Amino acid sequence: MWLPNNMLPYIEIITINLGPITLQFWGLMVSLGFIVAIILAYFLAKKSNIKTDHIFNLAFWILLSSLIFARIFHVLFYEPVFYFQNLVEVFKIWHGGLSVFGGFIGAIIAYYLYVRKHKLDFWRLGDLLIFTLPLGLAVGRLGCTFIHDHPGRLTDFFLAFNYPGGPRHDLGFYLSLTNLFIFILFLIFYKLNKDRFAGFYVVAYALIYGVARFFLDFLRAADVVGADARYFGLTPAQYASLVFVALGLFLFYRLKYKEVYG
Repeated sequence: MWLPNNMLPYIEIITINLGPITLQFWGLMVSLGFIVAIILAYFLAKKSNIKTDHIFNLAFWILLSSLIFARIFHVLFYEPVFYFQNLVEVFKIWHGGLSVFGGFIGAIIAYYLYVRKHKLDFWRLGDLLIFTLPLGLAVGRLGCTFIHDHPGRLTDFFLAFNYPGGPRHDLGFYLSLTNLFIFILFLIFYKLNKDRFAGFYVVAYALIYGVARFFLDFLRAADVVGADARYFGLTPAQYASLVFVALGLFLFYRLKYKEVYG
């Protein structure tokens, strides 16, 4: 039995009007999350004696590449029929349609090329950037939360939002909480375990986020307009999550297990 009064209120914020300027709330929160991650990375770089110029340069290329690949992933796996029939819509990114896993792919490509070009320590710098990632995503996903573009199934769960038509899980909100939880874990790891193998945070994020995202996507709504595509019962993000977990396990073996046992 649903108890709407016990649910989180459904508050929708699409735009913020500042006089003659209208800001898209989702884009504002994503930008804020990116800025928060850059600021944290900047201070971590100073503390680790890493040139801060690399942080700002990487931020530019990672942002550009992640946006491109986030769009490509969405077009190919979420709504391929629509976009192939309306090719011009592929370029209308302001209409929405970005995949975080596509963004991860783009970020990895930009990072690899930059680090290789400048001959930087791949895993040391990678750990630094990944440490900041969940905090940035926790902030950015608040944009998804308040535009409610990731509705979940009908439920009486106490963290559900009281959507019009009945309370539902909200995956944007859950993913924000998930990333906040991961960031708190990273802070605990940072305080308690000083003897970490290179690539520790990369492995940890791939495993924790991959597992969490795989199971959270089972809560996504299938009865609403624009529901995520399913392939053999799983969303594209769930398949990407499985790849994430497999990659995390592989890297753990290469970076930690082989480091200990040779």
